Amino acid sequence: MKSQPVRPLIFALIVAMAPLVFQLPWWAVGWCAACWGYGGVRDWRRWPLPSRGFLLAGFVVGMAAVLLSAGLRFDGGDFITLLAVMAGVKPLEITSRRDSMVTVFLAYFLTITSLFVFENLSMTLYLFVSVWTATGVLIHVNDPDGAIRRQMRLAAGLVMGAVPLMVLLFLFFPRLSGSFWGSPWAGHSRSGFSDTMRIGDVSRLVLVDEPAFSVSFDSPLPDADQRYWRGIVFQRFDGVTWHPDRQPLPRREAVGGDALSRYTVMLEPHGHRHLFALDLPATANPVATILDDHTLVVRRPVRQRFRYGAASFLDYTQNSSDPPGGAALQLPANRNPRAIALGGRLARDHGAPEAVVAAALDFFRKNGFAYTLQPGRLGIDAVDAFLFAGRKGFCEHFASAFTVLMRAAGVPTRMVGGYQGGTWNALGNFLTIRHSDAHVWCEVWLAGRGWVRVDPTVAVAPERIDAGIGGALGAEGLLGFLNRNRGNRLTRWTEVLRQTWEAVNIRWNMWFMGFSAEDQIALLKALGLSMGRRGGWLPVMVLPSSFLALVILVVRMRRQSSRREPADEAWRLYGRFLEKMARIGMPKAPHQGPADYVRLVAARCPALKREVADITGCYIGLRYGRGNQGHSLKVFRQHVRRFRPEKRIGRGQRAGCRGGSPGEKKGKD
Repeated sequence: MKSQPVRPLIFALIVAMAPLVFQLPWWAVGWCAACWGYGGVRDWRRWPLPSRGFLLAGFVVGMAAVLLSAGLRFDGGDFITLLAVMAGVKPLEITSRRDSMVTVFLAYFLTITSLFVFENLSMTLYLFVSVWTATGVLIHVNDPDGAIRRQMRLAAGLVMGAVPLMVLLFLFFPRLSGSFWGSPWAGHSRSGFSDTMRIGDVSRLVLVDEPAFSVSFDSPLPDADQRYWRGIVFQRFDGVTWHPDRQPLPRREAVGGDALSRYTVMLEPHGHRHLFALDLPATANPVATILDDHTLVVRRPVRQRFRYGAASFLDYTQNSSDPPGGAALQLPANRNPRAIALGGRLARDHGAPEAVVAAALDFFRKNGFAYTLQPGRLGIDAVDAFLFAGRKGFCEHFASAFTVLMRAAGVPTRMVGGYQGGTWNALGNFLTIRHSDAHVWCEVWLAGRGWVRVDPTVAVAPERIDAGIGGALGAEGLLGFLNRNRGNRLTRWTEVLRQTWEAVNIRWNMWFMGFSAEDQIALLKALGLSMGRRGGWLPVMVLPSSFLALVILVVRMRRQSSRREPADEAWRLYGRFLEKMARIGMPKAPHQGPADYVRLVAARCPALKREVADITGCYIGLRYGRGNQGHSLKVFRQHVRRFRPEKRIGRGQRAGCRGGSPGEKKGKD
């Protein structure tokens, strides 16, 4: 039995699985590395195949590991792990062409899996490389004696030839509502605001240099002090952790205001239900609900890139007749007694809620508080330790302490988690909000005004709004990405390149990844293909099949034309060969037959004897012989195209090959 190309097959699997390395459990990656490493060495050293018992035992161990890793659940990530385990074992049992074909199809399945998991432009481009590699190996499996370089060129031609059909199917093939790539298999980001918050969580979140979402505006860009991106409202406090309200209700009261800003958000997956919108959202995407705390939520966690439109009042008014419930005044018992005493003293000394708020902000300004990412340990009474001992903290320290002070003073207060600011990308005309822009601020309820935003961090670090987090923190050992705007010319050029790539990527995400059924229907209407509700899908079904039929017809016609008159085509190719020989001073005389010409070349240019004999042999077989004409014509065409007599003979030898008379001309045999 003919041996199979095990090492190329393993290489195709490696290329296909490379994007999934950080999505798989560590043991699955080690499993594949061990199996493929042994398989490659076994094929190189010609070791015998493992026994069936050994392979069966390995398969059982792999399946058991998958089940133990999955536990009681079995979701898309576990299916990926199962596929990886199968791909790891398969190269150890390849004995036939059928096994090789199954291995190639496993590589294709891994590539499709990556398409479900990743949704960015760079990974989509890499998937073309993966498909090209698997297709080249597939050709090599079916033609093991062929040249690898030629097979990879053929694979590239097949992949590029499929691109027009792929584009047509993408644009016109019927799809369900939602993202084209929508899939529960898609992984979600490891960073972002969760449903709870402890003091110190946000200061760790800002160390992540990943986009949280990007925003394109249909109206003018809001000023820096208006870019508060509302995400989640924290009401309940147990002394350590902040939680949202237990049963938030949909917003029933209308919100009015001025300076309405309309925009579109491309949100990165974060695994939670909340969305982000400018403070204060007026309307949202139909799939989202605005709650009574003015936050946006969707029915299911955001586990794939999500695009939605929204509108917000930058200068808003709201109902202020109904005071909030007791949750806005709740404080844990026997915690932070000094902060509670200070809040009571502020209420007694200043009376009106507005004056209490101003006095608390003055307390932060005048008592040596510092805005820093390194506040140190605070202990069980974290607010007391921050207000009266450390006096160093990040935004959640100031917001938590301010909320406790206000509630102790009898002023209803809550905390809002989200982002503040963003970086404008002039190349793509959009705003990028990163996790390093994470921020927490407060809202106090004032009679006659309702909930009013108060940002206690601004009392200590006002530059946080205009200069961003990097400008507010100064030079306290910031990470490079937080201080990138202060670097040298190389750093600035790196930032330009990063913004250029972000501009390309966000446009890709907004157009390609977000291409939904509604966008498809709008495209059909723009092309004049709308035929009503019942007939609307008729052209959508006809166009791809018509294009496919046209491609098949053109290919068949080309094949038939190439098979027509092989003798005439052979004569044309032989003429090209004689032209190349004439350029080196060896023209064929009209009276010479092909065989006589071969003997003449062999006598005068021995270096060309073999190639000329092969070409002439193909020509004679096509002109005067019988057999597999199509295959011989293909081989003959390749021989003539690759024939380079100038490279076979040197300058001195070329002079010796000039033996024909000046009057001799090439003739037809």
